[in-house]
Amino acid sequence: MGMTGNLNGLAAADLIQLNCVDQKVARLQIKHENQITEVFFSGGQIVHAVSGSQKGEEVVYDILGWNDGDFSLENDINAPEISITKSWPSLLLEGARRLDESAITPTVENGEPESEIKEIRMAQKFEEILTELAGEVTGFRGAFLVGIDGINLASKNVGNVDPELASAQMAMLLKLVSGSTDKLGAGNLEDNLTTTEKAYILMRFLPGKLYFLGISAERKSANLGNMRLMSKLYTERLAKAMPH
Repeated sequence: MGMTGNLNGLAAADLIQLNCVDQKVARLQIKHENQITEVFFSGGQIVHAVSGSQKGEEVVYDILGWNDGDFSLENDINAPEISITKSWPSLLLEGARRLDESAITPTVENGEPESEIKEIRMAQKFEEILTELAGEVTGFRGAFLVGIDGINLASKNVGNVDPELASAQMAMLLKLVSGSTDKLGAGNLEDNLTTTEKAYILMRFLPGKLYFLGISAERKSANLGNMRLMSKLYTERLAKAMPH
């Protein structure tokens, strides 16, 4: 059993996240203009991608820039070979970086490289804000500024957490929760709290819902009231640091 659709309604990055989180063996086929591309999934990762004579990571980077095309997803189809070993969050992050670079190239060629400098300074500012947040939350484990597409913009974490993977998984969860509250007519989602045996994970949208702040803290020592207050204060700070 699979699904079909158009990239106008569901972006390629969303399809990739959905299938990797689902951890099924599957083949995603996309028809874009006169081009047919196939992406194979197994064990929660992209393992192979092919488009004509091209295969591997570059194929994935290409489809991330497509805004139209029909797709079909079929389960239980194994990849004919392994051409990709990089994790799917890393692929999406690199693809987003390439799209950003292509978008600013004309500006650079016109003699205005300041845009690149501004991006670097902005990332540094985000990290500084998250570092301050870490000192305000009791039992702090990590903080992540993430785009709703799952791309990590900045992070501050304690331990061996992969920020790219954690960001992508939090984005998928927040999308599902936000969609469910909309369908239930429960109003705008203010925040989402996940409670596990060891930790609290609190996520809150920045204004506009294009980005969100995720905070993780030790359950034994964290104070939920403090976490919610800090999430509100720091989403406001991060929103002000965003380019306008």
